[in-house]
Amino acid sequence: MTSAEIANITTQYYSRFCCTDLSKLEHGVYFVCSAERNDLLKGYGRKYALYILQREDLCIVAYSPALRDFVDTLKHNEPDGILEAVEKEYRLKKISLLIFQEEIVTQYGDAKVLESKDYPLFETFFRETHKNANPDDWLPDYFAEKEGCFTGYFKDGRLVSVCDAPDMPYMEGRIQHTGIMTLENERRKGYGKLTAALATHRLLQKGICPQWECGLGNLASFELAKSIGYKEFGRAYIFEK
Repeated sequence: MTSAEIANITTQYYSRFCCTDLSKLEHGVYFVCSAERNDLLKGYGRKYALYILQREDLCIVAYSPALRDFVDTLKHNEPDGILEAVEKEYRLKKISLLIFQEEIVTQYGDAKVLESKDYPLFETFFRETHKNANPDDWLPDYFAEKEGCFTGYFKDGRLVSVCDAPDMPYMEGRIQHTGIMTLENERRKGYGKLTAALATHRLLQKGICPQWECGLGNLASFELAKSIGYKEFGRAYIFEK
């Protein structure tokens, strides 16, 4: 995929959250009321009743009709004032949004694409990283459905880092989030970087746009993404229901 194609798809993807075409907006503050903000998001299990995107001097406030009266009180504020007012009323999820720019890592060490025979190792890894989860009823089907979409780093016959392919709320098959998890005692050794780089490479081979986002304070995830070829796209502030 070319950088122009990636930029176009990523912009289209975040346009869906903002309920407006981002490619037509350069700067300023925009308020968009849409019933789509009432929809339950696939893969998330929640509704984004309020979605605020900030990019340089562009700010978009997309909101559910149920929040119209509250949002009307924000419309004379600057972006910082909008966020300050919203945070007084709602607890916001704060996300760093990144866009893929170019492949930096081209050697992947002992990272590889997981095959059906690797499922037992994947299940062991999942149980180690999600100790309170009970995946018996769904994990085998999830792995089978997404076969060829998982990458993992192998060390001493076990998986120590995995990138999966969670369901996407919009544009599934055209853009894919590369979720990454590494065993706690195996972090800061470069395994996650190589695993994520391979996952990104595989997506590009398939003509699928890689996508990355992380919590605003998650510096480790943000720097990992940058180290394999991402750059900052913007920030999102979200009220979930």
